[in-house]
Amino acid sequence: MRIDTLITGGHVLAMDESFTEYQVGAVAILDGKIVECGEAENLFARYEADTTVDADGGIIMPGLVNGHCHAAMTLFRGYAENVTLDAFLEKLFHAEDNYVSPETVSIGASVACAEMVLGGITSFVDMYWYPDETIRAARVLNMSIVAGPVFVAFPGFDDLSEWSMRTGFAQGFSERYKDTPGVFPSLAPHGCYTLDEPKLGELDTIAERHGLPVQIHASEAPSEMQLVRDAYDATPIEVLERTGLLRRDCQLAHAVHLSDSDIELIANAGASVIHNPASNVKLASGIARVCDLMKAGVAVGLGTDGPSSGNDLDMWKAMRLAANLQSVSRGEPGALSDRDTLALATRIGARAAGMGEHTGSLEPGKNADVIVVSTKGLHMRPVFNPYASLVYSAGREDVAQVFASGQHIVKNGELQWDRFDALLDQFDQIAKAIAADEKLGQFGV
Repeated sequence: MRIDTLITGGHVLAMDESFTEYQVGAVAILDGKIVECGEAENLFARYEADTTVDADGGIIMPGLVNGHCHAAMTLFRGYAENVTLDAFLEKLFHAEDNYVSPETVSIGASVACAEMVLGGITSFVDMYWYPDETIRAARVLNMSIVAGPVFVAFPGFDDLSEWSMRTGFAQGFSERYKDTPGVFPSLAPHGCYTLDEPKLGELDTIAERHGLPVQIHASEAPSEMQLVRDAYDATPIEVLERTGLLRRDCQLAHAVHLSDSDIELIANAGASVIHNPASNVKLASGIARVCDLMKAGVAVGLGTDGPSSGNDLDMWKAMRLAANLQSVSRGEPGALSDRDTLALATRIGARAAGMGEHTGSLEPGKNADVIVVSTKGLHMRPVFNPYASLVYSAGREDVAQVFASGQHIVKNGELQWDRFDALLDQFDQIAKAIAADEKLGQFGV
């Protein structure tokens, strides 16, 4: 059988439910989908490939899933440092008010997508203004994306100044992308502390009517918990439960401060949690109860959060932090095993993000989202346990090859995007303007 691509010559981690491995394995790709994953010798006998890619003894595995980010916030990387979440948001809102536009979001998101694919991320969930622009940036690189309009009680930093404009846009957005390959439309209410209960209930109605998943910040920081308690005499999870938004297709970003009853509500609803350890520790928000959530049967994914709060879009850092934080918080080394940590960044993370049928593991019929991680670096030698090596030793610099839905977007560590240098020049000009803006001096760097 003729196929488009055969990736061979490496240790395959399929990251399926059985954690199937092939010491000398290969992955066959046709029309952007995985045809088969197995022993290299067997696949060589069955397939004739137009292109054969040598993994050079590296690890062949699924592309990483970034379960929560604000991609275009690359524009504000390093802008608000060494502050708590509420102070961070205050500073950020001033900058966004002056510098967010369709053009800047397009440029910022393009830089983010380039950063992500170079680090092995092939799918992501995004929450930001002008979501069409981020979708376009993602699709240039064949990345899969969950995205949707942001909802806040104030006018926001896009063109949707009235609530009715925002809800109307959301319904048109859903129709526009419902059949677009690689795009999964969603609703993105910011949080319970930036929306009131009637508006949250209205979004539940829209989500139900259009079959849309919901992504929302919840229980992230002590300041948020107090604001919601004062407003509702409830936790954010309890508010979401009584407004109907806590459902099977609800993705809770952060979920750091959870009571036992909150975890029970999440598990009973079938909602998922996206753990963002880098921003949580940087903003001193706390450590999420990942092991307790998993024990309760909750699908947990990993995210980088925005590049202004976490400073980079590095899922390798997210994995290492997630594993180490569970060890130290529970007083138990390996409380979150290396194998399970990698699953949170691939198969389980894809399920948590609502893309589990399409990506996250190397199985026939799924998108050919495949990466090759080099083991040539001194920090990667020797590889006694590939899962441990990936979680505790590997970094973005080790990503050698990246395929997104079969498209070879990173070759030998080099980004395959002809017009990217021009975009980067535009990005740098915007960053210079932000840095020089005297109006932002009292809020910025």
